[in-house]
Amino acid sequence: MKKILALALALALLCPALGALAEDTIKIGVFEPMTGATAAGGAMEKEGYDLANELYPDVLGKKIELVYGDNKSDRAEATLAAQSLVDKGVVAVLGSYASGLTMAGGEVFAEEEIPALTATATNPTVTLDCEWYARICFIDPFQGTMLARYAVKNEYKKIAIMREKDSEYAVGLVKYFQDELANYEGFEVVEVCDFMNKDEDFSALLGAVLKAQPDVIFTSVSYADKAAQIMKQARALGYEGAFFGGDTLDAPELFSIAGEAASGAVFTTFYDAAQPATEKTSEFLDAYRAKYGKEPAASVIMAYDAYLTMRDAIERAGSTDNEAIREALFATEGFVGAAGTITLNETHDAVRPVVFKQVQADGTTVFKDMIEP
Repeated sequence: MKKILALALALALLCPALGALAEDTIKIGVFEPMTGATAAGGAMEKEGYDLANELYPDVLGKKIELVYGDNKSDRAEATLAAQSLVDKGVVAVLGSYASGLTMAGGEVFAEEEIPALTATATNPTVTLDCEWYARICFIDPFQGTMLARYAVKNEYKKIAIMREKDSEYAVGLVKYFQDELANYEGFEVVEVCDFMNKDEDFSALLGAVLKAQPDVIFTSVSYADKAAQIMKQARALGYEGAFFGGDTLDAPELFSIAGEAASGAVFTTFYDAAQPATEKTSEFLDAYRAKYGKEPAASVIMAYDAYLTMRDAIERAGSTDNEAIREALFATEGFVGAAGTITLNETHDAVRPVVFKQVQADGTTVFKDMIEP
């Protein structure tokens, strides 16, 4: 009995201290796929959040605590992960990689009135259907349009499409690409082949693609590993043409899996490290290289900027009130991030250029083009 009384007394004395500690902390949720099919994308964004939190750990005189929720690359699990973050008392949310997961979480965040900011989810529905979500990346109508114009500019008149049909991102990107391509006479999509994320063998689909003799294969995928598998298998079947795709190809797996089969492939992305966008670019690159000992993918720097943007919104709101943070976030204008200057428009989407990069024979990438909105 004495031990129980002593423990109860100790807890009573500790509680005020714990309460004071909680009052000195602001919780920001990180909503990402840490496991499952798109876990590599979530891991890249986590690197950006963690680095930003190390360099900018405070806001409003309080420590920022990142609270992670694993949406497991699954829409049903995403709903549960989003609710778990709400239940843990976060005042705002960052993430997710993958538009479908972001939209699933958005339903919860809207209902609970928690402001959220995605770094890389490009499907327009993310913000159109949620008055509590914003993004700092470009959207698929713009990206798909620019990919079509890139095809036209490079005289790719016969285009084959490999589309991951269980990815909202991949399906949407193809739609906007086809809508724009229809405006150009003499350019056509000669084959559209659908597959599922779980698929590994693309030989049958590639047989149909190669029969159509395309000038280029457009791989529209949720993550770079699928594009890499397609490239490798296509080369093995004798395909010698070009490849291109969207921003999800900007990941180490594209080359680590495909090897020389990826050489020459072109993809869209958000920034180019060789062309520093702002005075914060060098700060980010130096810190990232020191911490991780490698070069960052675009998703990393975008996540870094998402953290800084949300931190800035909280600072300008002057409080942790959900509505105040949302209003400040949606009013973001001219905020200087590491990947560029961020301004959100009336649909709380960022207005930014699309960068085209090309894979080299040694796996590095080089700047190829940039198109302003």
